Amino acid sequence: MFRSTTLLLTLALTLLFAGCVAIATKNEPAAYTQALVQDAIRLYNSEGRQAAIDHFSSPENADGPWYVFVIGGDGYTIAHYNPEIIGRNPALRVDATGYFYGDDMLGATEEGRWVSYVFTNPDTGEETRKHTWIVRHDGLFFGSGWYEEE
Repeated sequence: MFRSTTLLLTLALTLLFAGCVAIATKNEPAAYTQALVQDAIRLYNSEGRQAAIDHFSSPENADGPWYVFVIGGDGYTIAHYNPEIIGRNPALRVDATGYFYGDDMLGATEEGRWVSYVFTNPDTGEETRKHTWIVRHDGLFFGSGWYEEE
């Protein structure tokens, strides 16, 4: 009897703690950004390439300054909420300070990497420092980021 009760109590506690997974919020921009990219990869894996491209190319993909973009293996942007960015030549990934951030993005691995550069914040229209988390997956690059507040 004691053994069964202990086993049931242990199982109940394990299930309780397993359900207590922290969910990243926008108040934690680095963790939130990484979660957005992981969710994008999950969508790609479950719905397929074209569905993911369609989703991330939609204006509904943008939540203020938060959005996901996808870059093809050749370096050209294939999904972005702003249609002017889709098809952008990788040689144009130079920010307002002259920093060429394209190579750093395309150097991302499956483990991911952070790349910081200056980009137009869609909420303010201002050139602002952006911190992007980018992950290579299935020959594509999935990225998202946040903008520093002034």
